[in-house]
Amino acid sequence: MARLDINRAGEMEVFLRVVELGGFSRAAVAVNMTPSAVSKLMARLERRLGARLLNRSTRQLQMTPEGCAFYERASQILSDIEEAER
Repeated sequence: MARLDINRAGEMEVFLRVVELGGFSRAAVAVNMTPSAVSKLMARLERRLGARLLNRSTRQLQMTPEGCAFYERASQILSDIEEAER
């Protein structure tokens, strides 16, 4: 059973912003969080999924194959949520 205290759609949204904007700092501004909070959220998400989604370096952020798959699915899920709400 899913834990109710996890905002999965929110986590997906943050992950998408990190990827689309190319970094934690830019994503943090877009979602009104601190870069540290975004980093911790991403680490928590990866830990829960049991997969590394992003390879990070000081200059580059690159999705892993698992990250690419999660990105595609999360994009579709969030799009479906938006459509359902319309």
